[in-house]
Amino acid sequence: MELSAKYAYQVYKEKSFSAAAKALYISQPALSAAISRLEKELGIRIFDRTKLPLTLTSQGRIYIESIEEIMACESDMHRRIRELSDMSYGSLTIGGSSYTSYFLMSEICGAFHKKYPKIKVTLDIGNVGSSDVLWDKLKNGEVDLLVTYATDHSKYITEPIFKERLVIAMHKEMRGAEELSHLALTHEEILMGQYSKEQEIEDLSVFNNIEFIKYSNKSDTARRMTRMLGDFKTASCEIKNVRHSEMHYNLMCAGIGAVITTDSAIRQKQYNAENILFFLPKNEESHRMIYIARQHSTDDNPIVKNFILTAKDYCASQKAIK
Repeated sequence: MELSAKYAYQVYKEKSFSAAAKALYISQPALSAAISRLEKELGIRIFDRTKLPLTLTSQGRIYIESIEEIMACESDMHRRIRELSDMSYGSLTIGGSSYTSYFLMSEICGAFHKKYPKIKVTLDIGNVGSSDVLWDKLKNGEVDLLVTYATDHSKYITEPIFKERLVIAMHKEMRGAEELSHLALTHEEILMGQYSKEQEIEDLSVFNNIEFIKYSNKSDTARRMTRMLGDFKTASCEIKNVRHSEMHYNLMCAGIGAVITTDSAIRQKQYNAENILFFLPKNEESHRMIYIARQHSTDDNPIVKNFILTAKDYCASQKAIK
């Protein structure tokens, strides 16, 4: 608020130029001159100087009421900034489209909520088509953070939070599965991470006769799948307009085809686990890191910083980053 407005409000409170000047630690002539200049700028008389104690003119009443509204807004602004700093006020929107983001964000949000229950968190996670849609939302400020596999967007800061492993899964009764069963890991071994490098499969041509359920060509999993398996056979059932692997995994459990899934997703799945064979490819493409991306302008945002810190702490506690 401008100094002249503060002077006028003090005169209104004290109902006296001399009392206001004393409270403001300035001379009365200086205060009177400042108020006269303000009234000239506004083109109105704020105070009726013919009455004692000093009163407001009708125009002056409107001016003082406006000053009080400005003071209330400033007070609210300072309160919100203070609450933002101590994490007792604010909001955060997180975007993502991968299946991992579905269960990973729920766990991280739970940990964050325990620490900062007054912060409102909105999850913008779903089938969005191209991942460019989410990057545009980050650019436009529609989301504050983005859960992503990509790190090639130099305009943003990307921080690793979670490491996962791609796994081939198929039902035991699927055609061709029996011949490969001696190479398979159990659900328990995947769940506990109890497998050795000797159990990894380097020659992925052993899956040449296996039918796989395809992913959208726009997905990271689809690209890695092609680089690992080459020109693989496709199952008779195809899924469109789904970017995460929930439906793919369910179709695999029904014996329709094999899928590329992840160790982190398998840990979330107990359904029909005893009838599923899991295979661990020995391939660079089978190692995947998940990142949280943000704009550089969020460097001083305590909510963003504390959420990322919570995410890293949670993932470290799960031994997700090796």
